[in-house]
Amino acid sequence: MGGPATCTAVLAGNTPDEMIASGMEHLKQAHPEMVESMKTMPKETMDAWRADFQTKWDAQPEMQA
Repeated sequence: MGGPATCTAVLAGNTPDEMIASGMEHLKQAHPEMVESMKTMPKETMDAWRADFQTKWDAQPEMQA
């Protein structure tokens, strides 16, 4: 999902929104500094990330429940 390359956490979700929520919960617990940096990102950057994640999700139907 774009987190630290050294993070090996496994996230789960049946929908893109569930995956994002799982990722955010993990970030809050394990990488709070990333949460703080995300707060300063422009909305356009976050919207572009979300659209890219959705495209990747849609391209991987075997990963969907």
